Amino acid sequence: MLAGVPVDCPDGEGAVLSILLGGETVGSERDALEGVVNGLAGVDGVDGVDGVAAVAGVRDVAGADLAAWEHDELVDELVDLVAERARLEGRYVAVLGELVSRDGVQAAAWQLREYTRMNGPQSRSEARLAEALVEHEFTDTLDALSTGEIQMSHAKVIARESPKKHRRSEGSFLELCRAYPSDIVARHTLAYESLEVFADLEAEAAAADRTPVDAELALQRDQRRCSMLLGDDGMWHLRADLDFITGRQISQQLAAAERAVRHRDGADELSYPQRNADAICDLVLGRQRPQASLVVVADYDTVSGRLGNPRLDDGTPLSAHLVAELAADAKILPAIFKDDWSELALGRARSASDAQRIVLAIRDGGCIACATHTEHCHAHHVQHYEDDGLTEIPNLAMLCEPCHLDHHRRHWTIDTPPGSTPRRAPPLEESTAVMAETELAGAS
Repeated sequence: MLAGVPVDCPDGEGAVLSILLGGETVGSERDALEGVVNGLAGVDGVDGVDGVAAVAGVRDVAGADLAAWEHDELVDELVDLVAERARLEGRYVAVLGELVSRDGVQAAAWQLREYTRMNGPQSRSEARLAEALVEHEFTDTLDALSTGEIQMSHAKVIARESPKKHRRSEGSFLELCRAYPSDIVARHTLAYESLEVFADLEAEAAAADRTPVDAELALQRDQRRCSMLLGDDGMWHLRADLDFITGRQISQQLAAAERAVRHRDGADELSYPQRNADAICDLVLGRQRPQASLVVVADYDTVSGRLGNPRLDDGTPLSAHLVAELAADAKILPAIFKDDWSELALGRARSASDAQRIVLAIRDGGCIACATHTEHCHAHHVQHYEDDGLTEIPNLAMLCEPCHLDHHRRHWTIDTPPGSTPRRAPPLEESTAVMAETELAGAS
C-alpha cells in the first residue's frame, strides 16, 4: 500500500517501506536496511540497526524455514508484524494528511492513484481518512497508530464517529480501540456512550419527545446510502449503509434466503459466499420472501413485575417506542430460563430448536470466534453429537459457517463456564487432519 508513495523523507527511509511491503530495493534487504539507519534516526524509538529491527519486528523471515518454527513463534512474529504494519500505516496517514492539507483531498487521492497504482475507491477512502484525522486534529489517534497500539480500521471508526455530536471523545474511543477489535467498537457505538453524553442526548431528545435510542436511529436513517458500482475487477460491487434496525432485518432475511438456497439441488457445490450472492439476488429480484425472526430481549424484574433494558440479541439497545413498533406485527415468544442456561434441553435431538437458538443468540450474541451475527451461525455441539453430546444449551455454542468448518478441521477447544459465554481456544497441538464434517450438515 505504501510502496511508491512520493514522500519527502530522509534518504533510505523509502527503502525500508519498500522492503517491508515487497517493493524493489537495490542490493540485499539487510544491506539496504543497514544503509538507512541514519535516515531513520529521527523516527521515534529507532536507535541503530538493532533499533530498526526492533521497531520493524525485522527477522530474517525470507531466509527462514517457517515450517520449522514452533506455533508460538509464528504467533509472536505475526503480532510483531501487525504492530509494525500499524506503525507504518500511522506514518503513511500522517504524510498523506500533510499532502491533503496542501493539495486538497481530491488531488491527494489522484496522486495516490497516479503514482502508486492504487485503485480509485481505496485512494479516495484513505485520503478522506487522512483528511478527517487532520481536520479534527486527532493527533492521539495518529500517535496510537504510529506506535502500533491500534489498527487502521480503528482509526477509521474514530475518524467517522468521534466528530459526530453525542459521540465519545477521541480519548474514550482510543481506550476502547486498545481493548477491542474495531468491528466490536463500531457495532455498539451508542451502548458505549458515557453517562454525561448520554444525559445530554436524553435531555435534547426529550424536547423532541424521543429517547436517545430513537435519536440515534433517526441519525443513522438520515445517513443511509446504497451504491452499486462496476469494480476494476469487472464485477459489480453492492454496498449499503443502513441503520441498526433495518440492517439487522435485512441480515435476517438474507440468512433465511441463504438457507433456502442451501436446500436446492446442486447447492452442495456452492460455497457460503456464493450461496449468499444467490440469496441476495433472490431477495432483490423477488424470487423469494422468506420468513425471518428478529430477536428482542428484555430483563424481567420479579420484584416490580416489569420488563427493562430492551435490546437486540447483540446488545444493541432499543427504546420502548421502538419495541412497540417492532412488536406490532411480530409473534411474541416469552421465555424465562435459569442463569446456567439449563432449560430448553432436547436431549438427543440432532439440531437445536428455534427456541434454543433464541436462547443461544441471547447468551452468545453471535459467533463466539468472530462475532458474526447469530442469524449466520450454526448451533455447534461442544461435545460432539456423535460422541453422545446432548442438544442442550450448556453443550451448544454459536459458530458461523467458516469458523464452524475451521473448528472441526483444526480441533479447537471450547470452554463454557457455568452461566457464562463459551470461550474458544486454539488446540494444544496443531493438526492437519480433517475431521468428518457431518456436524455441519445438520446444523442450521
